[in-house]
Amino acid sequence: MLGLVALIIASDKGRKLTPLLSKYTYEICGQAMISYAIDAGLEAGAQRLVVLSGQDSDLIRELIPKDSAFIQNDEKSADENIIYKIQDAFKKNKSETILILPGEYPLINGSTLKAAYEYHLGKNNQVTVLTNTEGSLSDICFINTDLLLSEFSSPKDITTDFCIKNIIKRLYAGGQKVDSYCISNFSELLSVNDSSQLSEAERIILNRIIKKHMDNGVIFHLPETSMIDNRVKIGKDTIIHPGTILEGNTIIGENCNIGPYSRIQDSLVKDGVHFMNSVMIQSQIGNNTTVGPFAYIRPGSKIGENIKIGDFVEIKNSNIGNNSKVPHLSYIGDADVGKHVNVGCGAVVVNYNGKVKNRTLVGDHAFVGCNVNLVSPVVINDYAYIAAGSTITDEVPEYALAIARNRQTIIADWVKRKGLDRK
Repeated sequence: MLGLVALIIASDKGRKLTPLLSKYTYEICGQAMISYAIDAGLEAGAQRLVVLSGQDSDLIRELIPKDSAFIQNDEKSADENIIYKIQDAFKKNKSETILILPGEYPLINGSTLKAAYEYHLGKNNQVTVLTNTEGSLSDICFINTDLLLSEFSSPKDITTDFCIKNIIKRLYAGGQKVDSYCISNFSELLSVNDSSQLSEAERIILNRIIKKHMDNGVIFHLPETSMIDNRVKIGKDTIIHPGTILEGNTIIGENCNIGPYSRIQDSLVKDGVHFMNSVMIQSQIGNNTTVGPFAYIRPGSKIGENIKIGDFVEIKNSNIGNNSKVPHLSYIGDADVGKHVNVGCGAVVVNYNGKVKNRTLVGDHAFVGCNVNLVSPVVINDYAYIAAGSTITDEVPEYALAIARNRQTIIADWVKRKGLDRK
């Protein structure tokens, strides 16, 4: 095959989605809309990417591969300079074919584009435009490089809108060999230009994502209630319960139970984990650990294997060693907790002194009683026991029992003397 280069158009004509941001930056299942077009172009076999951007060029530039050629075409750009840049991007090899792919087509599949490209070459077309079964033209086409360059001979040929259909009409009227490639799946040619189309595109892409995971052995209960980002990976035999949200670069292992009504963002969950009615962000969980319900694992946390993180527990920027338990109603912040540690109900790591945050170290096999305050920075050594209700400010040696509370005092008949015994 001759070389294929993808020309991604990001002109933002109309800007119906928002007056503030480029529509190409809007996320669909966790990925910017223009990224879908780029991925499809590369899957089709494009050896180079050229991005023609209109407004919000800085935002677009951040979303494209670093080795892409970038042409800025907005009100501040000189028309002659843009023509030079377009000619320079393609004149090196005029035997190439250019795939013109506007960035508002996030549903087009790379496999579809590849088949259309093969059709374009096989028919020896000069232009091949993608159409649906009703014959409606899209803005996606394959065009020979020298033919496209001939269209850009003066400043008036380049506009911010860059209307592909007008170019095709001129070429057809000029007697060029213009053909069409029909796509039976209407959804692939959905152009996203308003909020309604954005929602429809996300629904279709989400269905594709979930089907892909199902085909790989993942079980979904009421999949229409879940939100799974495009980059998420899920191992086989994992069960995704209703209301689950998996975002960013999250990786879920095999044989897990995730949900119901849980959110995991940019995190790693290893095999056999049960994660119920909870939230985790930028953290990781080891094998066979249970989390929830109603736990919150904040960024920077590393939860080990065979651990129980119970209800209404918050973990922040902390490490929890294997086989430890934080069953309920506790806050562990900026702490390193060892193996086989039990943290009692209502325990708090007091990690902030009003100016800076400090870390606490809890050794292996330590026992932290209920309603204990560990005032950072403090060290609890291996096998140490902390009595319930204690506020610990000094290091506790190995095998020691630390008690930091007043002795109980009984004052007989105090209630009667105060007159508080009324019925």
